[in-house]
Amino acid sequence: MDTFDMLKTLCDARGVSGSETAVRSAAASLLAPLGPVEVTPLGSLLCHVVPAADNGPRVLLDAHLDEVGFVVTAIDDAGFVKVAPVGGIDKRLLPASQVVISGSQPVFGVIGCLPPHLSGMKGYEEIPDIDKLYIDTGYDREALQELVSLGDRASYRTELQQLLGSRVSGKSLDDRAGCVVQLLAAAQIKAAAPAGVGVDLLFSSLEETGEQGAKTGAFGADYTHAVAVDVSFGMSPGCDADKCGELGKGPMIGYSPILDRDMYCTFCALAQKQGIPYQPEIMGGLTASNADAIAVSRAGVRTLLVSVPQRYMHTPVEVVDLQDIEHTAALIAAYVSQLAQ
Repeated sequence: MDTFDMLKTLCDARGVSGSETAVRSAAASLLAPLGPVEVTPLGSLLCHVVPAADNGPRVLLDAHLDEVGFVVTAIDDAGFVKVAPVGGIDKRLLPASQVVISGSQPVFGVIGCLPPHLSGMKGYEEIPDIDKLYIDTGYDREALQELVSLGDRASYRTELQQLLGSRVSGKSLDDRAGCVVQLLAAAQIKAAAPAGVGVDLLFSSLEETGEQGAKTGAFGADYTHAVAVDVSFGMSPGCDADKCGELGKGPMIGYSPILDRDMYCTFCALAQKQGIPYQPEIMGGLTASNADAIAVSRAGVRTLLVSVPQRYMHTPVEVVDLQDIEHTAALIAAYVSQLAQ
């Protein structure tokens, strides 16, 4: 299975925070060749890629499985579904979006709102709040209640698509792109069989709602090093160049007070040595990623955040470059191999 196929397998699966069953099943199948896999109490996947050695480094590779979406809060008398956001949702994108509700069976719907013809001029000028929107499934209330319950999750209905060259677009590339990075890196690490370095791979749940999967997953063992992979802002029209990375120019290596400076310097040096393109990402505090939670697990873990540049974060049309995914994986594998020397 190539990079695109792995990514499509994960992105096309549903997995809104706290309801990651479908994507967890898809991810477990991809992890199985890499080592024993267990499901943590909070629904993360932990794969033991290389057994830990006595007194040697023990590395945790992390990426989060969950995606932003919605939770069903009410079904009105006419069968329209009201929802609340799960994670950071951009309300500007919602009217006319296609969604799927993960009920007792998948229920497809569209998000509607009052047309501006009926709402007056304000309808052209104001973006409706999420509580003013609704999902129209075509079912009446009685029929819908047989399929959908309060608390069910809804996600964008978008399939991963190939764009020009190595670019792809779809939902949940945040952070299924990171998951594929870690799958590729773990496969390279396992093939190299680095002596004396233990490696675990965590596909964590609940990142979008508070990083609970990473907090608990990292606590399960005494890790010495961790590499969290997420996405970060990719350059697009109107973006501040100081805050964004360029697609196709390699991983964004994080530098922050909470991240390990020696790991940052080593990653940059390795990238230069291996001819892997990279981009520094300088942050003044917390990283808004699982790295924040992992770094303070137990007595502390030396942690680095490496990000794939991504356009249009938290939308159904996120865009990444497959070459960035592959370069990030190669850099992580090179780092683990160096730890073994």
